[in-house]
Amino acid sequence: MRVAVSATEANHNVAGVDPRFGRCSFFAIYDSDTGEWNSFPNPAKEAVGGAAIKAVEFLKSKNVDVVVTGNLGPNATSSLSAAGIRVITGVTGKVLDAVKMAGG
Repeated sequence: MRVAVSATEANHNVAGVDPRFGRCSFFAIYDSDTGEWNSFPNPAKEAVGGAAIKAVEFLKSKNVDVVVTGNLGPNATSSLSAAGIRVITGVTGKVLDAVKMAGG
């Protein structure tokens, strides 16, 4: 399972969960099958419009199964649902704890 967390910084060991999804700074992605971590700058962060949809497209390209974040708007919610990506919202704290919450 691949879990993506909206993150405040690139280092997953110290990063907090960014409350924003479409305009978060980074996505920390954990693969529970391999134990591998990757961190990517959010390519949608500075988008003029449609940031949430662009972020979903990026995560879909990374084969993400679950997204953990603080808040989602309606566009993000419907786009993630259409992509078949499960969502856990209302999460605060550290990225490492968020991944555990998701079952990773």
